Amino acid sequence: MPKDETFWNPYRLIPIRDGVQRKAPITDEKFNGMCGTISCSLENLTPLFVGKNRLNSQQFLTRKTDQGDRYVIPGSSLKGMLRSIGELVGGGCFVTGFHGAEGKQIYEACNNAQKLCITCRMFGMIEDAKVHRGNVNISDALLQEEKPGTQSFHIQLSSPKTNHKPFYRSPDTGIFDGKSRKFYFHQPQRLNSVPNVPDNLKYRAWNINALLPGHHFDFDVQFSNLSEAELNLLLYVIALEDEVYETIEGEDFKLALQGPLRHKIGNAKPLGMGSCFINIKKLKIFANPTEKFRSLKNAYEKYFEDAELKREISSHIQKFKEDKSPTMEGMRKMMIWDEQDTRNFRYPDHHWFDNPANSQKPLKKI
Repeated sequence: MPKDETFWNPYRLIPIRDGVQRKAPITDEKFNGMCGTISCSLENLTPLFVGKNRLNSQQFLTRKTDQGDRYVIPGSSLKGMLRSIGELVGGGCFVTGFHGAEGKQIYEACNNAQKLCITCRMFGMIEDAKVHRGNVNISDALLQEEKPGTQSFHIQLSSPKTNHKPFYRSPDTGIFDGKSRKFYFHQPQRLNSVPNVPDNLKYRAWNINALLPGHHFDFDVQFSNLSEAELNLLLYVIALEDEVYETIEGEDFKLALQGPLRHKIGNAKPLGMGSCFINIKKLKIFANPTEKFRSLKNAYEKYFEDAELKREISSHIQKFKEDKSPTMEGMRKMMIWDEQDTRNFRYPDHHWFDNPANSQKPLKKI
């Protein structure tokens, strides 16, 4: 929320970690690192829309299958969602870098294929002619329900903007320096509604048919040549945390939140859409190629499901769960899914911005 207001802006900025550690990735010809497949399902907790403009209307993306057209979440969208969390949690670079006043470079994205941050090693990088394809590949996620339930919503779709600089000051420094990442709150009360479009913006709004909560998508994450640290990060950004307790406290309010961490994907995230639960159903880790080709008798593959899978994931992500840094605590406050959270999320209207008294008001810290 802006200072002195009762409503909450749909987003906050989370401070990033200091420094970016870079090193050469493990490439295929080295026959080294960990390889395998993570089988996942995604359930939308609020209305979901992943679409684009087709014939001057917004339509959910589909793919042709043997059973007809199915709604689909592109693997590239899933990869972008997981990568953005990995950049924050793992201390990776931002793929676009950041330019401050007068175009001054504040920090750089990876630009050397032999010196990459952890997320560029995992998810890939491209800078001019320098390319690393990455060691993580994600399939498209196909809707499992044959007859999806949808509802029409009147929404405004737009790109993020930084016009009001006080809202984009980094929490740790208090200035507009790019040392933070933008995340959106969950809005668990938005199960079948979105905020009304302001009258002055209705001419830019769209009618969309979004999936109602409770639909399921299946997808696979394939990884190869990952180090132990990279696999730990990959499992964390997919699984997140099952139960967290956070308190958001200001001068005139105190809010206790409890619940699991959940992802957000797709369009209209500021309006409460796109909250989802990713469940890892199966983990398969292949043999180290060097060991595998030494013997034709043993496959060395390891399969994890059910209780054994939970124990294996827990062992990989424990370090992140114990991390109480400002970065991790800020992320938890944004990604926590508390069904009892009744906050009013919305943007200030144009009258608020027209008031000179509000010109330098920042958002309240979380």
